[in-house]
Amino acid sequence: MFAAWLITIGLFFIGIYASMVIMNNLKEKDQLDLAILESQFKNITTNDSEALKAVI
Repeated sequence: MFAAWLITIGLFFIGIYASMVIMNNLKEKDQLDLAILESQFKNITTNDSEALKAVI
């Protein structure tokens, strides 16, 4: 019976740890994606303003 409780508690902590690792990796990936999108947006706005200056 003790072994069953130990296995159950161990699996519970493994599940919590795995969830935390997965969430942290998703959070880092989202931050990276947002940084890439922000840099692309800045490049688009920079190019648009340069294009407008060239037209004027």
